[in-house]
Amino acid sequence: MYGRARPRSTGRFLALAAAMLALAVLSQQSWAEGVRGSAKSALAPLEAQMMSVASAVEHATAIFGDIASLRAQSRRLNAENQDLKRQVAELNAAALDNKELRQALDFQRAFGHKTAVAEVVGRGPDAFSRTLQIDRGTNDGVRAGMIVVSGAGLVGRVRETGPHGAIVQTLADPQSRANVYLSGSGLQGTIIGGPAALQLQLEHRLGATASKGEWAITSGIGGGYPRGLVVGDVTSVIHSDAATVDTALVDWVNDPAAMSLVIVVMDFTPA
Repeated sequence: MYGRARPRSTGRFLALAAAMLALAVLSQQSWAEGVRGSAKSALAPLEAQMMSVASAVEHATAIFGDIASLRAQSRRLNAENQDLKRQVAELNAAALDNKELRQALDFQRAFGHKTAVAEVVGRGPDAFSRTLQIDRGTNDGVRAGMIVVSGAGLVGRVRETGPHGAIVQTLADPQSRANVYLSGSGLQGTIIGGPAALQLQLEHRLGATASKGEWAITSGIGGGYPRGLVVGDVTSVIHSDAATVDTALVDWVNDPAAMSLVIVVMDFTPA
């Protein structure tokens, strides 16, 4: 069967080759010029149309390629931008932590009490951050009632303790109280905690009035806190000659929502 098929295929190939050769020879004859010209004229519009289509396809392909390249570049730039934002945030956080640590170390050296630095690991469930959770507890010698400060000033006191952590009640808690005196006028009063500004109830002394900008500092009266801890500065004062008590608002030096380190005073026992 295979012997008969091979001569037939060979014959078809030779016939096709002969036809192509004849066509090539005829196309080169002088008398075929008219035919070649007519064919070329007839095919010219089609050729032009094909070239136009090819050009449009090439242009569209280039546009799609540019769009894909721009999208890839945009994704790369967005990724780099996010990475830069992350690095800036990390640097800012590190700077804040270093600042707090320096303040804590400076406070420890100047305060004259035995202290322990603790990290803030949690905050109260309410929106005012009235409590802080720290990473030191009874295993570290921390006990309920101990005073908690920062490098800036008074934070509050330890309310609850566990083996490895404790809860700090801050001055933002409405139950917090601290006896203070004002740095300029010397007037004495009581700080009342609150989630917004701290309220200060001042003694009414003839000829003495509290002023905006004075510092409120713990007086040590009553034994609740040691003397000399900064609480905040006076932002407004309500004074009346007929009143028995003046009132003021105090801007707290600490922001519990931003604190990452606090200092527990280990050798002060509140009265």
